[in-house]
Amino acid sequence: MVLDPHHAVAAEQGDAPRALRQPADAPPPLGHVRDVEPVQSFSRVWASRRDAAGRPTSLRGTVRAWLGRVSGRSDRRLLFALADATEAIAAHCDLLGDRLAVQEAVTADVAGAFGEEITRLRAEVLHLQRLVTSLHDAPDD
Repeated sequence: MVLDPHHAVAAEQGDAPRALRQPADAPPPLGHVRDVEPVQSFSRVWASRRDAAGRPTSLRGTVRAWLGRVSGRSDRRLLFALADATEAIAAHCDLLGDRLAVQEAVTADVAGAFGEEITRLRAEVLHLQRLVTSLHDAPDD
C-alpha cells in the first residue's frame, strides 16, 4: 500500500486493479449419487433380497435360497454390491471436495480483486470530497 499525494490509500500510480486469477465459470453439474451404476446395483440386490425373503416360493426355490444362504453366495453378492456402492459414493464425495476447494479459491480471488478495487474507489471518493470542500471554502474572486 502506498499513500498518494492526497493522503489516501492507493496502489502504485497508474496501476489498474488486478483481474481475477481463477476462472469463475461453473463446472458442469455432477448429477445424483443414486444415478451411479454401483449404487443402483446395490439397490437392486438389496431389493431382490428383501423381496425373496418375504414371498413364498416352490420347494425348489426354497431349497435354492437355503443353499445360497448356507454357502454364503447371496451374502457375498450383497457384500460386493455394497463395496462397489461405497466406492462410488466415496468417489462422488472426492469430486465434491475438489469442487469446493476450487470454489474457495475463486471466492478468495474475487474478494481480493474487489477489495482492492473498493479501496481505490474509496481513496478517490475521499480525494474528491476534499476537492469539493476546498472549492466551497475558497474565497470567491
